[in-house]
Amino acid sequence: MIRKFLNSLRHLLRLLLLAVVVLALIYLAPYLYSRIFGPSSAQWISERFSEELKEQNELVVYEVTLTGKETVSTNAWLIGTVQKVQIPYTYAISFSVNLSQSRVGVADHTIEVRLPPPRAFYSKLTVDEAHMRKSDWLHPLTPERYAGLKEELEKKFYDECAGNPAYLDSAWASAVDKMEALFHSVAEQATQDSAVSIVVIMEEPAAIQPSPESGSENE
Repeated sequence: MIRKFLNSLRHLLRLLLLAVVVLALIYLAPYLYSRIFGPSSAQWISERFSEELKEQNELVVYEVTLTGKETVSTNAWLIGTVQKVQIPYTYAISFSVNLSQSRVGVADHTIEVRLPPPRAFYSKLTVDEAHMRKSDWLHPLTPERYAGLKEELEKKFYDECAGNPAYLDSAWASAVDKMEALFHSVAEQATQDSAVSIVVIMEEPAAIQPSPESGSENE
């Protein structure tokens, strides 16, 4: 009788233990499947990061504003200066990174982001006409000549700023900071614990860069 009771008790304990194992497997199955068959944290973050970049397209990373006064003179043979114009100005130029040319990859636990170098994306010259000074009684400043002066000034400022090494270095540093901030934002959403890092690499794009005139606007 006692032996029969002990056998029944052992059978019951086996059933209880089996039930506990089954319940544990059911509870842990999604996690185990994700760990064994699902994408790694680095791969998941890489895919999400790539989606974020596609949504942003052209990313402005750095802006420069210059103010000052530019004096332009016109001279005539024997007479000397026949026209002198002092132009107070504000010149703004922005640098951007074309994210449509970016590439995102995974190497071990590192997200590799390859970006094209920053480029001058938009520029604008604003003239403070209320404080403009001119001496042109011998050679009046016509609207056409005035428009030409503004075009010349904007091209001059563009040429000086667009290839300025200091501006380009600052633009790239800003691009890296923005990529790292976006990476941390995406990484916080990862459900798996893994030490994933990011490296941002500058890569020359195959596409032809736009001409200096594109994206500029006179006022």
